[in-house]
Amino acid sequence: MDRPGRLTGDHSTRSAWVADDLRRQLEDGVWPPGTRLPGEVRLAETYGVSRATIRTALRSLESRGLTATRHGSGTYATGAGSGIHADLRHLDSMTATIRRVGAVPSMSYRRRELVPADAEQARHLGLAEGDRVLVTERELRADDTTVAFSYDVLSGTVLPDDLAPATIEGSLYELLMTVGVDVAWATAEVHAAAGERIGWGDRPADAVYVLLDQVHRTIDGHAVAWSRTYYLEGRFRFSLVRTR
Repeated sequence: MDRPGRLTGDHSTRSAWVADDLRRQLEDGVWPPGTRLPGEVRLAETYGVSRATIRTALRSLESRGLTATRHGSGTYATGAGSGIHADLRHLDSMTATIRRVGAVPSMSYRRRELVPADAEQARHLGLAEGDRVLVTERELRADDTTVAFSYDVLSGTVLPDDLAPATIEGSLYELLMTVGVDVAWATAEVHAAAGERIGWGDRPADAVYVLLDQVHRTIDGHAVAWSRTYYLEGRFRFSLVRTR
């Protein structure tokens, strides 16, 4: 393993850089499936960072299914292929997930509208029927390839009164952060889905989707968003690392 230049910046920036460099080496076959990666001490010396930074980077690789850690033995390459992976244990924006694997995310909105909540929306968000909500419909792409369609509802209780829906772009997590709302956790259900009513535009006629149905909450449990995101099977993969 070649020694990269020494890193600067905070812990999260350094660990992300190390994880990205290790990911490239894994995908290039430097460590074939089943091969043990160098230990924390050696990696820390190689990258010129702390062992805590290395541990954070290794957890990131494991969350993508690229490695598996066996306590008392070490971290091993799994042989998982390249592509867009998301760990169901971790809550992150879709754009951040795509960037993390080296692809370029882009997004277009078909709908951005403030409306009175219907009964289903109100139930998911703990609102009264008729309360104000922001409804959006988005297409997400990675390197100009459509990977998901998302139907989202944000509670009007956390949005400014003068919000102009037509100006909304990019990640809804980022929108919430700009108004001081930090999404801390979510309850999620995963389903298989298909049908002509899912998505729009140029997509496979017989597409199969993985539906992630989530209610996003602040640290105190306040529901701030309900999303139903349909990921095109084969273009966006979810993983769970299981060990024994």
